[in-house]
Amino acid sequence: MSFTVPKIAAIAPTWLSSSESTILSSEDVHLWLMNVESCAENLLLFEQILSPDEQARAAKFRQEGDRARFIIGRGILRHLLSCYTGLAPSAICFSYNSYGKPALKSLSNATPPLQFNLSHSGGLVLYGFTQEHPIGVDLEQHRPLDVLALAQSVFSESERAVLNPLPPAEQLTQFLQLWTCKEAYVKAIGLGLSGLEQVEMAIASDGSVYLAPFTKASSPHSYWRIQPVSLGDHVSAAFAVNIQSFNLCCYQIRHVQDLGISQRVFEKSKIMHPPLSTPSSPKGKGEPGSGSLSSGRGLG
Repeated sequence: MSFTVPKIAAIAPTWLSSSESTILSSEDVHLWLMNVESCAENLLLFEQILSPDEQARAAKFRQEGDRARFIIGRGILRHLLSCYTGLAPSAICFSYNSYGKPALKSLSNATPPLQFNLSHSGGLVLYGFTQEHPIGVDLEQHRPLDVLALAQSVFSESERAVLNPLPPAEQLTQFLQLWTCKEAYVKAIGLGLSGLEQVEMAIASDGSVYLAPFTKASSPHSYWRIQPVSLGDHVSAAFAVNIQSFNLCCYQIRHVQDLGISQRVFEKSKIMHPPLSTPSSPKGKGEPGSGSLSSGRGLG
């Protein structure tokens, strides 16, 4: 009797205009996708609204391209959070857990608390936002990988079983789709990438992905949704959210004007930042933040 390998089914986003609505209800999941190059001309303006600890992190990058991607990614994050909270972009303050996952510092005017996560791979950045419900996102651009060797180190026996029968090209796609699902979940629950080995995903016959029963890296909540997302032929992405049902809204940032950002907005945003502690897990030490296979396992 032949065994049919289930293929992961990813949803294809319907892209909305950012001018349509940025109102986030309790059942909404908002995803934002950005190509860093489209906002590169505003690099200096984004750098000016970063906090001192973010500027210090940016200065540690040896490659100018990596530095620019970090600055733009964080600058856009601040503007998106500004849209949802009503705060000036430079007034946003972050706290970090022991693995380096960022969160908003408590805001008296933000009830229920805004949840967010981000991931970057190459020149792409993916952001996820919800009200109250923990969320994690992951994004990976396809490139040559030793798939079976990587799977041996971070995938369970049953996860590897869905890769082995496939031809090499399909192995890469299936591996990255499953990887993004796993990483999105460990980021949502606030673990470092060491948690990947404790998480097991299962693929249903219809291609949907779910958390396997009795996974070691468990969460006290019971409504985890693991959702792969199709962002093109050579990009794998997924988000994990602790919610029973959700409405998905997807936006693309093609230019800073998509967010109503102008020189005048930047000028108004230049205020003093309170000092913040540097995240305890510096970039490259398995933080739950960015496309780890392509960016040294770093935080966005």
